[in-house]
Amino acid sequence: MPPKLLITGATGLLGSHIIRAAQKNWHVVGTYHRTTRRQAQYFFGQVDHGRIDLGDYSETRAMIADVEPAAVIHSAAITDLDYCEKYPDDSQRINLHAAIDLAALCSDLDVPFLFTSADLVFDGAAAPYTEDDPPTPINVFGEHRALAEEGILAAYADAVIARLPLLIGYASLGRESFYHRLVSAFRSGQEVTLFGDAVRTPVSTGVAAHGLLQIAGSGFEDDVNIAEIDRTVGRLHLGGRDQISFYELGLLTLRILGLNEQLAVPISVLDSYAGLLQTPFLAARSANVSLESSRAYDLGYDPPTLRSQLEELLPAAWRAPALDSDQSDTSQPPGESGDTTEDWANPNGNPSDSTH
Repeated sequence: MPPKLLITGATGLLGSHIIRAAQKNWHVVGTYHRTTRRQAQYFFGQVDHGRIDLGDYSETRAMIADVEPAAVIHSAAITDLDYCEKYPDDSQRINLHAAIDLAALCSDLDVPFLFTSADLVFDGAAAPYTEDDPPTPINVFGEHRALAEEGILAAYADAVIARLPLLIGYASLGRESFYHRLVSAFRSGQEVTLFGDAVRTPVSTGVAAHGLLQIAGSGFEDDVNIAEIDRTVGRLHLGGRDQISFYELGLLTLRILGLNEQLAVPISVLDSYAGLLQTPFLAARSANVSLESSRAYDLGYDPPTLRSQLEELLPAAWRAPALDSDQSDTSQPPGESGDTTEDWANPNGNPSDSTH
């Protein structure tokens, strides 16, 4: 039997894609929390799974002892920015303490551990950010992500911290991700307000999942040689090659779909601070948290252009007949260089959309 890979948050946006990418070479075990057992059985199929509260240390310790994983990817989190702001104790319990506890358990057993962090550990004032830039979080979610990184590396010096950008994809079990909601709105002819000054370096969930397995070392994706898993990586950024605002992402999506670009309506992040939004945010939103990811590129991480990723995500059947030439421009949007409750004006920016 292949070695066991434990994936937490396995029914979340990211975790579900890691499962698909890892099944070729691993005996995958996935954990979940909010999902029902019946849903999990339908979703996982032949993948072993178990429901667990990662905030309960005794449950987590018993789970590790029972599964005996050869490696762990921790993608579970509470990723709703406003929920974390309103209920910081919940965020601290899951996003901070549970992550450190799991890393410490893996350290005790010398089990390779990979933690999925976020670009939102930064405030957006000095992008693009490298792995060496100090975290400057501006909301509870980002603060707990930054503290978790420090706590994990203190508990387990060989842990790998992968900071992820905005992830674009479709969630499992009938849940709606930001991008699913965005595309659905556009296809129904609905105007969507999107931040024109909130810039990210997004990738699809599939690209991120393969990147996580690849960068962690050959033991995760290729020949499953546990001894070859690279645990000297430390922190690593897995951003895409394109810096793009949410508004520009909307424009690019409309162009691929062949729809009217006026359905995307730009607004400013400053509007959220000025109270001009119909539904004000509880958590502060970052502007430009683009990740500089050349270190990962040098290690072999090679994300395609964002346009090609979106074209793969958007079925041809969804695309409208070709419009007039002035509406069907296929050039990149202006300025482009290359779970949870979300708001289209700034769809939480959550990298994993995972459930704990």
